[in-house]
Amino acid sequence: MKRIMTVCGTGLGSSFLVEMNIQKILRELGREQEFETCHSSVYEMSAMDADYFIVANDLKDSIPPVEHLIVLKSLIDEEELREKLTTFLS
Repeated sequence: MKRIMTVCGTGLGSSFLVEMNIQKILRELGREQEFETCHSSVYEMSAMDADYFIVANDLKDSIPPVEHLIVLKSLIDEEELREKLTTFLS
């Protein structure tokens, strides 16, 4: 099972919101059994924590280099998340 991690400044509010939206999108796509989700702060995450990472544009330079990164312009824009996640996972 692959892991998707959302990352924000404190690892509490916005990363948890995005994680819940990811779970919703994965259910809609019928792929919820393929992925587990989690969230973290930019200061606690490491490249070994997940297979895919999602972060806001303003924090992309603050995280360690990771292979699979989705950068969002807005963490609250569910349509942007859906589009990027769907494209990235196909």
